[in-house]
Amino acid sequence: MRLQEVCEEIIEDVDGALGCALVDLGTGLPLAVTATSDELLESGAMETLAAAGTDYFRGEVNHQLRSAMGGDPGDEGFVEEIQTTTDETYHFMCVVPGNRQTVLLLITDKTTNLGLGWVAVRRALRRIEEDTRRPAVRARKDASSRPEPPEPPEPPDPENPPDNPMNGANRRIGRRRYRRR
Repeated sequence: MRLQEVCEEIIEDVDGALGCALVDLGTGLPLAVTATSDELLESGAMETLAAAGTDYFRGEVNHQLRSAMGGDPGDEGFVEEIQTTTDETYHFMCVVPGNRQTVLLLITDKTTNLGLGWVAVRRALRRIEEDTRRPAVRARKDASSRPEPPEPPEPPDPENPPDNPMNGANRRIGRRRYRRR
């Protein structure tokens, strides 16, 4: 799935979504951008918000938080998720797992349910991670060195069910519970 398609799907899935971007943390430039309003795109507002959002993850605020929490100032990736609220909007920002140099940014109006906004972001993160994950290169093995697949288990015999001492007890309890008085 292309990154632009992921942004478009988030915009479609989230009520009140205004814009979505995948941003490179190194440069602050968007890798993919979608907005419901042409004004957001033409004015450069999405690019500005994307660049500002990256400062939370790699800027002075991140370094101060890391130091305050006892972390090593040289460590990368201390902040993973941020939610910012303005007078009219919510901003959901999250580092993409498996690609710590990319941030997903979702901007919504205040009619959006916060929980549903985060659910949409996390679903998209899984799709992005799966799409950007590169398979490990494996050395080829010849067919003789492959292990045999395990044999499937035997299907249960309907004539002789396995002994389970709780079966009768569960049935008796169930009958008592639903018996009319």
